[in-house]
Amino acid sequence: MRVLLFFNELSCSKALPKEQVDEAMKQFVAVLRAVAARRGDTGLVSDVKLAELELAPGYYLSEWSGRPANVDLWRWIRRMQNRAPFSSVLPQGAGEGADYHWQGRTAKALGAAHLMDGVLVSLQVDPAWDAPWVHAERELLPEDPDELDLVKQNVEVRHVSSLDHVEEHADWIEQAGISDFKHGSDIWEARADLYPHLSFLPRTEQHFAGLRRDWVIPAARELLRINGAFAEWDPTLAKEPHWRSDVTPESKSRIRKRLFEFEDLDGVVRCFELHGRFAPGYGRIYFRLVHEERKGRVAHVGDHL
Repeated sequence: MRVLLFFNELSCSKALPKEQVDEAMKQFVAVLRAVAARRGDTGLVSDVKLAELELAPGYYLSEWSGRPANVDLWRWIRRMQNRAPFSSVLPQGAGEGADYHWQGRTAKALGAAHLMDGVLVSLQVDPAWDAPWVHAERELLPEDPDELDLVKQNVEVRHVSSLDHVEEHADWIEQAGISDFKHGSDIWEARADLYPHLSFLPRTEQHFAGLRRDWVIPAARELLRINGAFAEWDPTLAKEPHWRSDVTPESKSRIRKRLFEFEDLDGVVRCFELHGRFAPGYGRIYFRLVHEERKGRVAHVGDHL
């Protein structure tokens, strides 16, 4: 389960001054960072190795990365998981007999993004790429071998070239793959990628392992909502995040019973009195604020305590 960004080669085909391309690359890296902040398992897929990418006719990424002003940006791009060519991430046989075109031009990245239910990512050097969805045409070989005409279909692909586009697809980016979860252990294994703004006490591994089947996806989505609130939280401006769901503290009378005290990662026993809810029934996620890390720490996932 990964979020795959497919680098749009068509956005690099226009002759432009290098300075204009450099500005577009700043926004491109900002887009990559925004997606990766939501999903740590984000991968960038290109038709050729990154160093061989042509950002504009005659201007290669290898030259761009050598400019002093771009060193830090290049360093960040290299941190991402990169794969090339597009076929390296496609299942065997995927796309056979299918060709994708955008305004009459062959569109390799767009086709791969559509086949893998991923995201097309572009340099915003043309108004055509300032859109959260890109519409294209797919041509398929007919099922009937006696039929000569290709089957033509209109398709649309998720697309990002600005921070506004990332925001448009934020829910999808955060939730991609969750609907395939079958067991609570799937959540545990994906926790670092899905929930970069949460940490988990070791005891929760057993909670996920024993999670009711009908709670798996609801719990995963509630954790996403809690994680998203922490992603936007600035402890210097607010005592707690702006919750995206019904998160409340336990009552003082129940807190006095010490029902929510657990040994923290540093060995100190602390109270994890905040809780989110998930259905059916009384599913709960108990956690606490960790101000110094701008994160939440989860101590319990399962039945209401």
